Amino acid sequence: MGGGARPARRDRVGCSLDGVWKRGVLKPEAGSAPVESIFAIVFLMVLSLGTIQVSLALYGRNLIASAAHEAARAGIERGTSTSEAEKVAVSIVDTAAGPLVRGLDVQVDADADERVRAVRVRITGTIDVLGPLPVPIPVDARADATTEALVE
Repeated sequence: MGGGARPARRDRVGCSLDGVWKRGVLKPEAGSAPVESIFAIVFLMVLSLGTIQVSLALYGRNLIASAAHEAARAGIERGTSTSEAEKVAVSIVDTAAGPLVRGLDVQVDADADERVRAVRVRITGTIDVLGPLPVPIPVDARADATTEALVE
């Protein structure tokens, strides 16, 4: 008893695996590893592209909001005209986003009375991103800036 040439652990593992294969329990599973690997790789690629799509959409949204705030600030500080604030917003979006943002529309309103000056900037556009769902995402950002007029 137990005087064989092979260790007992090897007999247990080897016999159990041989028994599973011989009885046909695992025979229908033969060749399933490559198929499961392909599905896993495709799933991970779609998940990665979806993450990139969400990241680009958030980047475009934050960029447009930042451009609106910067244009409102420039309109108040420079105080020249609304076209100057519009140029600032368009140049920021064109420089940082490139073709990511399309259909850019910048509206600048300036109000001034004897005590307060205000500039309101609204930027709208669509973000075209590639990915599993190539759907254009509309974005809208608004910013206000006010300053008190100098009293003489």
